Amino acid sequence: METRERKRLLLHILLAALPFWLLDLTLRAATGGAAWYPLYAAAPNLFSLGFGALFTALALLPPRRWGRLLYGLIYAVWAVYAVVQYAVWRILDRVLFLSDFLFAGEGLDFAGYARQIIDGRLAAVAMLLLLWGVLGVWSLPAGKERRQALPLLAAFLLAQGFAPRLYAPVPETLDWDAWESSGYEYERFSSPVYDLALTGPYQFVLHDAWLSVAPDPDGAEKRARVDAFFAERPAHQENEMTGLLAGKNLILVQLESIDDFVLNEQNTPTLARLQREGICFSEFYTPQYSNGYTFNTEFAAQTGLYPYANGNVAYSLSRSAFPDAAGSLFGDAGYTANSFHKSEAKFYNRGAMHQAFGYEQYHSALHYASGELEVGVDRFLVDCDELYARMIDTEPFLDFLITYSGHLGYDEIDALTTYALEQYPEYADDSRPYEINGLFAKARLTDDMFARLLERLAEDGLLENTVLCVYDDHYAYGLTDRAVLEEYSAAAGGRLLERTPCFIWYEGCTPRTVDKTMQTVDLLPTLANLFGLPAPRTLGRDAFDPSYAGCAIFPDGTWLTDAAYVQNGKVVWNDGMAEEEVAEMNAYARRFQEVNGAILDTDYYREI
Repeated sequence: METRERKRLLLHILLAALPFWLLDLTLRAATGGAAWYPLYAAAPNLFSLGFGALFTALALLPPRRWGRLLYGLIYAVWAVYAVVQYAVWRILDRVLFLSDFLFAGEGLDFAGYARQIIDGRLAAVAMLLLLWGVLGVWSLPAGKERRQALPLLAAFLLAQGFAPRLYAPVPETLDWDAWESSGYEYERFSSPVYDLALTGPYQFVLHDAWLSVAPDPDGAEKRARVDAFFAERPAHQENEMTGLLAGKNLILVQLESIDDFVLNEQNTPTLARLQREGICFSEFYTPQYSNGYTFNTEFAAQTGLYPYANGNVAYSLSRSAFPDAAGSLFGDAGYTANSFHKSEAKFYNRGAMHQAFGYEQYHSALHYASGELEVGVDRFLVDCDELYARMIDTEPFLDFLITYSGHLGYDEIDALTTYALEQYPEYADDSRPYEINGLFAKARLTDDMFARLLERLAEDGLLENTVLCVYDDHYAYGLTDRAVLEEYSAAAGGRLLERTPCFIWYEGCTPRTVDKTMQTVDLLPTLANLFGLPAPRTLGRDAFDPSYAGCAIFPDGTWLTDAAYVQNGKVVWNDGMAEEEVAEMNAYARRFQEVNGAILDTDYYREI
């Protein structure tokens, strides 16, 4: 082959491999990857160039016509993947791990909501990706170039071997700021936006898949780490609230998107009254470790642990043992435990997971309703005689209700939003964004359920012996305009948006506000203390335990206490914590997350 032809062939091969790198660069730039790891950093670019070589090599193996088709299919798959990840990032400020795609069914139910982010930004990203693909298909060399595939495959393998060495070394001593080490995060792989910025999309998928199936050789060491954590932590101290509600029935209600600015006298009069008359936890936070936001909080509240950030706990841990989860804890005390929600048992694998939590049965309202709209109205859970009978059949009972009416979307396309505004036209206020009107009206549907629940319990003589514990699953992230969300929320933006309502109510309760900083995993041990049950072996702590100062720990290492707020290792505000105390809390936050992961990794509770 003449030198000129060789150069021309090399140019075509490079141009064919280049679009995969350009796709990566476009995605990382569009999702703000530069804020986590430089776009020009060698490792992600080397990974993506290596994958570009691999995909080009595969396209060179068949004849050119079929090779171009294969190339186009490979590129199209990754282009669709990139658009989906960008859209998810626009909605949630996150991207998806492979396991999160198991939740795709929920997204399909709200395609109208997703359509609201179709704008010039999304179109620009899609057009760039299309342009790179056309460039690649056009550039693919003519046929009979199979021999060029071998060096391309070698380039891919070299990139795989060399690129991980370009990350910063893992610190020998894992201090609080270990997360800043790119090598540490590559091993840990728990912060999806950071991980995408570290690796690019192709290695992101490959490494995520490998970590999902790789055996854990450190099981014994992890269990020892958990043992040490629990041994060093102060034992639970009984307090003036211990056993206060012993023997009473408990209805545990997880609200859907009833944010702190949504729950008030105008939107939710019944809930507002119960909160005012009960024990209100005014600094309660629901950190989101998993992309399945609702099930994230569900799992944390039931078990006192946070789910994996990079694994679908609803499917990967359904056979794990949770002897101290809510259903098991109350069941051991003689309670009948059942759970209730709109969705079918297969959704979030609740049929299996709620059994793992100790509930006798998960009841889907869909089995009793005539259609999606009817069952989307929360009051149906209580109005349906068959469902209500299962709630109160045998005392003492623990009922876990998950509401639905407040679920996104909140626009004109959403049928439940339209229904809610028809039922409560007073919320159609032209001076507010339409989505706010929809959010408030849907919250009123949830409030109606509580009004009816109190009425039926009173009619059956059960109200005076029943406790309601109510908490929210997450802040109202379903509002597509984040500026509107921050304008209405009492929080100050960022992680503080994850402050959500939580209260306990019962007849005769002395109103009380607990302003200690709390997080979702604290709810279970707090209830156990109030009901006089053994302190569960969880990461959470009893809110009334005098030895617990209170804190909230978020998946990126951000933490909050009554005295300080530290985000990504940087002090945002400090109201009296000494430097050494901040350093100690930084270290505790890191250890908290490592122990949480070790418990899940090793099925820790099964052995004990």
